[in-house]
Parts: sequence; C-alpha cells; structure tokens
Amino acid sequence: MIPLLKLKKDVHFNQELTYVVDVLKGIAAARFHVLERRLAVFEQYFNVASELLTVIDFAHVDHPFVQPRTPVAGVVMVTSDAGFLGGLNAQVVNLGLEEGGPTALLTVIGERGTYYLRDTRQSVSAFPGIQDDEHNRLALADAVRDHVVRQVLEGSCGRVIVVYPKPVSFTVQEITMETLIPCSTWVAQRAGQPRVLPNLLWESRMDEVMEYVLLQWIGRRLDQIFALSRLAELAARAVHLEGSYQELLRRGKKLKLQYFRARHEIIDRSIREVCAAQLLYGQTHAD
Repeated sequence: MIPLLKLKKDVHFNQELTYVVDVLKGIAAARFHVLERRLAVFEQYFNVASELLTVIDFAHVDHPFVQPRTPVAGVVMVTSDAGFLGGLNAQVVNLGLEEGGPTALLTVIGERGTYYLRDTRQSVSAFPGIQDDEHNRLALADAVRDHVVRQVLEGSCGRVIVVYPKPVSFTVQEITMETLIPCSTWVAQRAGQPRVLPNLLWESRMDEVMEYVLLQWIGRRLDQIFALSRLAELAARAVHLEGSYQELLRRGKKLKLQYFRARHEIIDRSIREVCAAQLLYGQTHAD
C-alpha cells in the first residue's frame, strides 16, 4: 500500500504539472493564431514568376537549375527546436534520408534535427531553428538559399528538395516533400504547360534572367515554407500538450481516489482501534 504522505505529495505534484501543461498549451495555441494572422502569402508573386519561366525554352538552356550535373540530391530538412515534437522531427528526418539516399548532401534547420543526424554519424550542414520574427525568418531563408544554390552551381548536387511539416489543419500536420531545383519539375505544375515565344526579344541573356528569377523565387518560397513549418510546429505542440493535459487530469482523479481511500482506511482503522481500546478498558475495570 502506498503511504498516505507520498500519495498526498503525488496529488499536489500532479496538480501543479497539470497547471503548467495547461499554460503551455494555451501559449502554443495563442502563438499559432497570432502567426497565422500575420502570415502573408504573396501567391501572386509566385504565379507571376512561374508564368515568366514558362516562356523560356528549357530544352535550349544549359544551366544547373534546369539540367542537373549530377544525380546527387541536396536535401533540406526543416525540424523544430521545441519540446514534445520528437515524433514530428523523426518523420521529417526519415523521409529526407529516404528521398535523398546514401549520397545526399544534408542540410538541417533546427538543432534537434542536427543532433538526431549526428547520432547517426552523418555529415550535415546545420542552421538555427525558425523564429516567429519575419526579418529573422527571411534572413534564414536567404542564407539557406545561398547555401543550396552554391552546392548546385559548384556541381556538388544536381537537385534540391525540401522536407517539412505542413499544417493541413490545427489538428493535422502532414510531412511534405517539395522540389526546388531543377525548376522544370514545378514550373509546368504551377503555371501550366510551357508557352515558348520564338520571337521574344531578350535584353539580357535568357539563362541570366532565369537564374535571377529562380534565386528570388527559391528565397521567397523557403521563407513561406519556414512559416508554414512554424505553424505546424505550434499546432502539433498544442495538440500534444492537450493530450498530456487530459492524461494528467485522468491521473489526477485516480490519485485523488487513491488518496481519499487510503485516508478513509486510516481513519476507519483509528476509530476501530479507539473503540477496541475503550471496550477493553471498560471490561478491565468491570472485572
């Protein structure tokens, strides 16, 4: 039987932990809704950039952004530094490793994902986790863009994919993979089939125009992906904490029942002992 004092301490500890988890859950949900309202997705920019790329005849463009120089893949994995999200990070990393293969160049956003991969003794390029501040997030997107583009231009990898958690809803997060380079894999999907204009006059070289547009597109797209990943992170954290909160409530009820049962048993035993002592005392004096 668990001692009454220990049960009482367990009840108080469970109550305090329940309050803490409830507060953390509320903070995560509030930050999710604030970031969701602040998130501005300039979809028109992506559509215009995609339409511009459709006028380029990729068959006559000899550029690493269109024609991969090597089959090696560069994989960007977006993980979270927040607690209670080990499962979500593991899904991102496992899908990235599966899609990239054994020769992939790995780039990880977030310290926890980096530690996870270092435990597997794989070499990674690490970047800090995503922050809610728009300027810091955009600076991170530009830094990651410059890093992966440099790998492509140097010939270290031929294609670049990014794996990240996407918020389907507040309660559902989906691990998504998206190809950034080569651009021919997504241009037709976003803006329809290529519409090559043979008489189009280019003021600058066609490959230079394409490279500039793609650099801007990749930077803005990574910024968008990071914001969506942050939303998914906050939503998953809130959902996980809600599950923990409900479990703590159930455990608290069970502990209280155990505590009151043990307390009543002690009281009943004390009453029986007092009554027995009084009866024995009365019989002794009667004799």
